[in-house]
Amino acid sequence: MRIRIIGVPSAWGTRELGAQRTPGLLREHGLVDWLSRAGHQVDDAGDVDVPPQGEADIWRAPDTKGGLVHVAEVAAMARSVRAAVGAALDDGCLPVVVGGECSVCIGAVPALAARRGPVTVAWLDAHGDMNTPDTSASGLITGMPCAAMLGHGDPRLTAIGDDAPRPEPERTFLIGGRDLDPGDVNNIAEFAIQHLDTESSRASGPEQVAMRVLGVPELAVIPPEARAQIVALDPAAAAAIAAAPRPNVYLHFDVDSLDPEFAPGVHDQVAGGFDPAEVATLAGYLCASGHVGVITVASANLDHDVDHRTMDSVRTVFASIADALAAVGSQHTRPNHRPLTPAC
Repeated sequence: MRIRIIGVPSAWGTRELGAQRTPGLLREHGLVDWLSRAGHQVDDAGDVDVPPQGEADIWRAPDTKGGLVHVAEVAAMARSVRAAVGAALDDGCLPVVVGGECSVCIGAVPALAARRGPVTVAWLDAHGDMNTPDTSASGLITGMPCAAMLGHGDPRLTAIGDDAPRPEPERTFLIGGRDLDPGDVNNIAEFAIQHLDTESSRASGPEQVAMRVLGVPELAVIPPEARAQIVALDPAAAAAIAAAPRPNVYLHFDVDSLDPEFAPGVHDQVAGGFDPAEVATLAGYLCASGHVGVITVASANLDHDVDHRTMDSVRTVFASIADALAAVGSQHTRPNHRPLTPAC
């Protein structure tokens, strides 16, 4: 499979500097090797254009209720992400977007939806990210990207996806949310998205969570070679696979979905998170289905890392993703999808 890395060195939507260094630090510690380990061809496209940011540009409380912090800069970043992700998809590559902040979704999701139709969102995060200017107490856009992705909030952000199909709430899954402010709670209910907190996700297990996200039978989340053997022996299994929906998945891995024991290098540590193996297994099941169209990782601030624990955890997740994608390989195509091209 051909993978294109897209770096987004932005902390504009957050409360502190640090996230803008994450793409470079992950590269220094072997990101290309992590993704190419299973034989994938990995193209590092470098970083998108992001307005320069310095110490004078850290968060300040907005002057008025409903005011947003650094909205122009975040919107510019998201437009750059949309263009880069779109170009990667047009070239037949799987975009792996490395932030930075989780506002990358404001550009990445419409890029995918404009080419492949409505998107199923698998959003792994300790937080809801479902605020709008009316419900946010801080004005920080890092608390709003899921709402903006769905079309709710400031028009300077929502306009970036206005020309593409929006994710449907029933196909939008917040997985691992455990630190939800009142605005998140209200909007999760009002927008009617699906919320699987850490404990319910853990009780169900990663395979069941993946099946729920994908909306497919169990056969669809096992490795293709094993699936082919079963289908060859069982006509009913073949019919079930043929009738299964073909979702168009956006996989977002917010590093704070992990427990701080394993990932102290984040903006906002929240106890009670996943361990790396849990996230790696879920991401692996989703990627092995062949239905993931874009992957993003965000919200690490490696300035806070301890003994490389966060870096090691992120590597574990990427290794599982790479192995799962290898099971799909370059043979995987589906309706309304361009086949993979010879080069990125």
